Amino acid sequence: MNGDHPGPGEGRHVGDPHGHLRVYGRKKGHVTAAEQAWLACSQPTALPPKAGNREELVRALGGVPGSCRLVMEFGFGNGQALTALARSHPGDRFIGVEIFQEGMVALLKRLVAEGIGNVRMVEGHGLEVLSRWIPEASLDRAIISFPDPWPKKRHHKRRLVQVDFLEVLASRMVSGGVLELATDWEEYAQWMVACLEATPTFVNQNPEGIFSPAPADWVMTRFEQKGREAGRRIRHLAYFRR
Repeated sequence: MNGDHPGPGEGRHVGDPHGHLRVYGRKKGHVTAAEQAWLACSQPTALPPKAGNREELVRALGGVPGSCRLVMEFGFGNGQALTALARSHPGDRFIGVEIFQEGMVALLKRLVAEGIGNVRMVEGHGLEVLSRWIPEASLDRAIISFPDPWPKKRHHKRRLVQVDFLEVLASRMVSGGVLELATDWEEYAQWMVACLEATPTFVNQNPEGIFSPAPADWVMTRFEQKGREAGRRIRHLAYFRR
């Protein structure tokens, strides 16, 4: 493992003295005051108060316990992929996590335009959202697509995929749940593998190698298409939660 990959004591998030995580990057983007007000009033798409267990969460999201999967996407961007997944799996319930209000407004517009009602969204850092909102053993599927690679080494601590994040995520997933990741940044792909291999609760589901093919219901977004056109290789990872 070289110096660019997380070693012992590395690959962990750094919070402030009060226990809050710093969120880097612009937060609002090109969001008007009217859009901010609309977002604040979008109660049907807001995540409900923390439930005590998976069944309570499923019911709070309007799903049927026993026949409904809970899927969470971290960093849904403009919502293109999340909207398509929700449309394709109407019986499941989806939770989107995003730090940029611009992305939340874009997703809300898509959901309203298509009349999709099985998606909730929450603004915040993935680690805090998991800790504060999601009961243990609740998620069937977690998706992390093209997270910010923060390529400079001094910024690696800002990356979403870290050992402590994965440990909390694992505690919120059901046994047999699937974690899917994708990146077009090769060094970040190796970082992801190193963090996952340092989290024994997750097991690579590809017996023939490290990287996996894209999921069967994978949605190619404009962001991915631009990456491919620029010659960047897309790396997919799929891990089971023990």
